[in-house]
Amino acid sequence: MTRSIPPSLAPVLERLELDGADLVTTAHLDEILREVGVRTATRTVATRLRERGWLLATGQRGVWEFAPAATAGPYSRGGHTRLLRSALARSDIACGLTFQAAVWAHGLADRAPSRIEVAASTERDARRLPDALDVSVFAPHLGYQTAKGVPALRPASVLTHMATAPNRVRSWTSALEWLPDLAAEIDPAEVLTELDGRPATVTARLGYLLQGLRPDITELLPRPSTKTWFGPRRPTLRHDNHWQIADTLLPFDPRHLEHAA
Repeated sequence: MTRSIPPSLAPVLERLELDGADLVTTAHLDEILREVGVRTATRTVATRLRERGWLLATGQRGVWEFAPAATAGPYSRGGHTRLLRSALARSDIACGLTFQAAVWAHGLADRAPSRIEVAASTERDARRLPDALDVSVFAPHLGYQTAKGVPALRPASVLTHMATAPNRVRSWTSALEWLPDLAAEIDPAEVLTELDGRPATVTARLGYLLQGLRPDITELLPRPSTKTWFGPRRPTLRHDNHWQIADTLLPFDPRHLEHAA
């Protein structure tokens, strides 16, 4: 598809190409206009570039995706993380991919979920993320890792999030496809760091979930003294005496999963 290049905007496009631009914010475009000596209003330039297919909408006001000449048309290169990247380009938000999205980003799952899952560190950060993302609140004790160009929870943090909010995992049946590979990646010391200061219920759920996959880790965890629900309060699917877990949620028995380390 042919896209026109007005002579007045050629220096802007040349700069975007040279910079290898991906996401372009209003502030970034304004800076380029000043540097190349274009006096047209930034909003007007953005409109003209959008109309000609050089800037693509991201769903975030004041943030666009640049479609370089190499794409041979107004086609997105953003993939699954574009919406999150566009939100982070506009605002400083403490968050990272979680659940299957994080596992996929770390190369431990074959596919990304249809709706990208993001853990925001606070309710305020959660409200600042686009509605099209599947957002929950979880503040990791470990730092984020960069994967697929965005922050992502570390493997130990993902598992701790799963144990903190098991009802937020979209499909435990799908999770069983990648849970063994995720469990194999976690470092015992990082698990203990993530669990430090969290409620005993989180430790109990994590112990219950990992006992077959990583007994080397669960033997480091204290045995709970009170009952913990794994899932909503309804008739149980199974009960674990050691971890004092009433499991109403999992479509599999974690005690029977093969050691993954």
